[in-house]
Amino acid sequence: MVSCMTETEKKRGRPKTEHDAPASVRPKVKGLTKVFDAAAAAAGSNRSQITEELWAWFARVPGATLPPRPDRQPGAEAVKKPQRPT
Repeated sequence: MVSCMTETEKKRGRPKTEHDAPASVRPKVKGLTKVFDAAAAAAGSNRSQITEELWAWFARVPGATLPPRPDRQPGAEAVKKPQRPT
């Protein structure tokens, strides 16, 4: 049987799964990450958990709900609103 694993998969010693796929989200708006992290902490959560809940809600996963939203965090006024691509 011929193996079709990449060099990275061979080094890991196991086949790639959906959880190995990079899912990095980097906002283009300066300062948004800092304000987001403060808001996540104020809600008793973290960036990963909030993002996962938003993805599930957006994809209409049954039972998914929006994560709780805290009060506005200091510095939020200084962050420019992200623009949708046209």
